[in-house]
Amino acid sequence: MEPAAAPVRLTVSNRLVACLWCHATTTHADVIRNHGLCQSCVHDNREISWRLVYDRDRNIGSIPSNLRVAYGL
Repeated sequence: MEPAAAPVRLTVSNRLVACLWCHATTTHADVIRNHGLCQSCVHDNREISWRLVYDRDRNIGSIPSNLRVAYGL
């Protein structure tokens, strides 16, 4: 008796894993290439990912206005 479908061996790059941000299923290769994120999350976050608004320890920038309002600063 033969199985109904032949087993499919996935290579490491085609293995399905979850995105760290949205938990959607994507390929292992995408997650490795994008440091844990799927292609969709990388596209959505690309515009803000490089911007540094405020870093208290390095004394860079100023406190963002939303934090000033939230904490009454």
